[in-house]
Amino acid sequence: MGQNTRIIIIDDDQDVCELLKAQLEATGRMSVSYQTNGADGFEFINQQLPDLAILDINMPGTYGVAIGSALAGNTATAGIPILYLSAMVTPGEADDIGRSESTPPLISKGSPIEELIAAIDKLCPC
Repeated sequence: MGQNTRIIIIDDDQDVCELLKAQLEATGRMSVSYQTNGADGFEFINQQLPDLAILDINMPGTYGVAIGSALAGNTATAGIPILYLSAMVTPGEADDIGRSESTPPLISKGSPIEELIAAIDKLCPC
């Protein structure tokens, strides 16, 4: 992965966003922005074209899966790798869900940060 991989996190929990931003930027390889509103995050992605999008699955108003589908259906954003986050599954359950090549990975918010970093490295060898 190249230096300063540009990542956007879209999650309605600002504390989660700030924690993940600090942990990912501490690697020295990632530059992280976040939005706590799905519509604002979707607009950000379309304007900034980050290297990777981390989307919370369950947010008020807009689900992360809907944002991911909209990104995949847009020529300008279809190539942006997506990683889903959820507090609704345990780390073990997240491992059992959607392990096919065609679906974005799902990481439990309860997983160690090293698991998230490994998933980012696999998705975005930027």
